Amino acid sequence: MNFIFRNYILLVQLKEETKLFHSSVEKVLIAELKEIATKNAYGNLLLKLHNFYESIESKLQLEITEAIIPDIKSRNHVKHLKNDLYAIGHEIKDIENNFASKITNLSYALGVLYVIEGSTLGGKIITNLLKRQLNLTDLSEISYFNSYGEATDEMWHDFKQHITTSEEFIDKNEMILGAKDTFEALRIWLLQN
Repeated sequence: MNFIFRNYILLVQLKEETKLFHSSVEKVLIAELKEIATKNAYGNLLLKLHNFYESIESKLQLEITEAIIPDIKSRNHVKHLKNDLYAIGHEIKDIENNFASKITNLSYALGVLYVIEGSTLGGKIITNLLKRQLNLTDLSEISYFNSYGEATDEMWHDFKQHITTSEEFIDKNEMILGAKDTFEALRIWLLQN
């Protein structure tokens, strides 16, 4: 069995083993999105996401090298959160998130990145929902949920391809744990903040 096929199996296993965690956080996020009726409420959600991801993204940029994910520097979503918050005039108040301290190895970091990159796939649906609910015409206010624009599917495909070609560097159990922990930490963060 060649290593690309083994890592394809890893991606299938990763999706399967994190399905309940993914579903659980998705329910919380969708419920919150459906309640958004004002730009202030939208800003509050963006702020939660900003404060959750800011330290995590910084840590991922240190832990994951271009040898593993060649376009890791392009996988920067916090800047979009900041841009959206500025565009709608919402104040940024930092709340410390200690989750980044759990990212101590490459495989765990790749599991965290799997969650972040996978979340971009729902961006088109969320973008359309927010445009309707808030009567938005300016996409600069919803750039986070449209981080890659038309390149979203391509960026997800590329991420999976990088994983399939990095098998020798990946501890499968650590990667799955990183994804599970991230889903669960985000669910709790959204509920508590």
